[in-house]
Amino acid sequence: MSYAMMLLVVIAFVFAILGFSAIMGYFLMQAFPTKSSREVDSPEEALNRKI
Repeated sequence: MSYAMMLLVVIAFVFAILGFSAIMGYFLMQAFPTKSSREVDSPEEALNRKI
């Protein structure tokens, strides 16, 4: 296999890994919305929060 072909394979793997991590990051951000670390739910807010 030539050097150019090996380089193209490596670049394809890098793009596949970055694409997969971007998709996983998107879905994780949707599943676990970020909040400030200083925000704390009161017991009433915790009971009324949609999960």
